[in-house]
Amino acid sequence: MAFHAEPRFTRDIDILIEPDDFNKAKGILEKDGYFESASPWIFQNMAIELHRLLKVVNEEDEMLIDILVPKSDEILKIISNALEAESEEGKVIVANKRDLIFLKKGRGSKQDQADIEKLENEEDR
Repeated sequence: MAFHAEPRFTRDIDILIEPDDFNKAKGILEKDGYFESASPWIFQNMAIELHRLLKVVNEEDEMLIDILVPKSDEILKIISNALEAESEEGKVIVANKRDLIFLKKGRGSKQDQADIEKLENEEDR
């Protein structure tokens, strides 16, 4: 959202990765203190398997990273359609606006609906 519209606070970071890269990504996060905090689950309507990893920073702070593993070619294409963007930390790869809207429509929460409205009405950055 921060790259396509206005930044907003979220509880987690979503990372969509190639299925073959899952174990490597999970291993990197585990070396940094993350652990899988729940059993994986599948969003059936979107063919995505979600793995939630948690890192407790201190008594008041924690970091959540959701690793999203595509289970269909349609979702896998989102990775190849991704854009390179600049941040304060350097270059990052982000889903293009159309694909981000597609993912948010698939999840369909109230926050996702609000995000979709912003994305559809926001000029490209």
